[in-house]
Amino acid sequence: MSEARTSAGAAGGDGGLPGRAPALLVRGGCVYTADADGRMLPSGSVLAVGGTIAAVGPVQEVDAAVRALPEEVRARLRTVDGTRHLVLPGFVNAHWHEMFALRLPFKGALRDPRDAGDEPGVMALGGDVRKISAMFDTFQDVADGLTPGEAEAIARYSLWTQLRSGTTALGDVGSFNRPEALAAAARAVGIRCSVSHWTGDAVCAPGEGRHRLTRDTDAVLARLEDLLADCAADPSGLVRAQVSASYITNVSDALGEGLSKLARAYDVPFATHVGALRGEAEVMRAGYGTTPVRRLAELGLLDERLVAVHCAFLDEHERSLLLLARAHVSHSPAKYGPTGESTLSETRAIPELRRAGLDVSLSTDGGALPVGGMAEAMRAAWHGYTELYADNTALLPTDALAMATRIAARALRREDIGALAPGLQADLVLVPADDWRYLLNPRPLEGFLNLGGSADVRTVIVAGRVLVEDGRTVHLDEEQLTADYLEALASFSTRRLGIAPAAVAGVLAAHGRGAHA
Repeated sequence: MSEARTSAGAAGGDGGLPGRAPALLVRGGCVYTADADGRMLPSGSVLAVGGTIAAVGPVQEVDAAVRALPEEVRARLRTVDGTRHLVLPGFVNAHWHEMFALRLPFKGALRDPRDAGDEPGVMALGGDVRKISAMFDTFQDVADGLTPGEAEAIARYSLWTQLRSGTTALGDVGSFNRPEALAAAARAVGIRCSVSHWTGDAVCAPGEGRHRLTRDTDAVLARLEDLLADCAADPSGLVRAQVSASYITNVSDALGEGLSKLARAYDVPFATHVGALRGEAEVMRAGYGTTPVRRLAELGLLDERLVAVHCAFLDEHERSLLLLARAHVSHSPAKYGPTGESTLSETRAIPELRRAGLDVSLSTDGGALPVGGMAEAMRAAWHGYTELYADNTALLPTDALAMATRIAARALRREDIGALAPGLQADLVLVPADDWRYLLNPRPLEGFLNLGGSADVRTVIVAGRVLVEDGRTVHLDEEQLTADYLEALASFSTRRLGIAPAAVAGVLAAHGRGAHA
């Protein structure tokens, strides 16, 4: 297991990424551009030059653009056959947490393979907000217990799962990992990632009234500012940093004001979980004397930089504040059902904010076990919105695609990704569309969202580099990635969590590669 770089902004460049042809042509696919016009080309092509999209259009039109290239570029053109494929922009997952170090729970064993004895989780039935606040307060401390080598091995595996499922850009809203390890892993995997710290300095704990400070606020801010400065100098083009807070219940006034200053000074997004659960407003009134979105406004955190994660339990005034601020909402509809959250169905706040003109995007969230990918989030949004409104036009499949690409890119304050249009970065995903699921359907995106998913992604291109081809990562040893991850997980669990090495080895032997004892 190699040791992680000690600096998030150090040692950029191309590293071990595959070479990029001077020009790349994806020819003959069913192209969904996800641009502002929502163009769909039943037989189209995308031409990239030097990692940037140069032309998008019908096959013959883009062929003409190829012929117009300088001869020395045309001689080294790489062509990817897009026929019988969906050609989509790379997915942008603006609300994500790397949490794969939690794969072995603190008790030292995986979950019971039988689900009959399951009980409602901490997020279910309106949420145990105080328990969540206390739990979130511990995450940074435990993540700091990862060695650099463990952190990077886990991060590489986790980021690889995102790339493999079609995500080409991530927004880290705080992770159970070191941001410098995430940055190093992003460079190695070739995925774009805006990293952050799991940030908080307070807790609204069970059995307590007002919030209680748990960390030195200045130290928390200094650590985050070091990361922002470091990533601002990153030469790879893949790594950025952003400001985030784990939960608004875990932010003191001083920390909130400091986070606002940092977001403005570095002109980066600020992301936090807010208005996420039914019981949140009551806890916030007791802990801080006001409701969640009002508090963001008081702290100077409610503006166009805000990425309000989940954000469903709001009163009418809070909804109006979000609209006036032109904030952004990111939600994860494929995650809510499995965790017992009623984020969409109970209040309709998120689809109503979207109808009122607010930017609303899709994301996956994160967990110790793999959660639904961006394809699954698109399907859940499409089906969920139309069922809520009893209207099959309430959210179209192409709307869901835009929420997973172009609109999500705006959450990361990135106007250079998220659509297939000249001048944007050449981030593309190809999905085969030639089996029974697509027969006689002139709208293959419907077939993909209804009957397909993350496992169907076959080709992933980032900045004109083909990173996943024919369903395999071309520049990484996937078996070694998995082995390194399991080794790091065993090492961390044994040392930090006090789990006996023999017990860890037994659990991993039985479950590590999907087998069951």
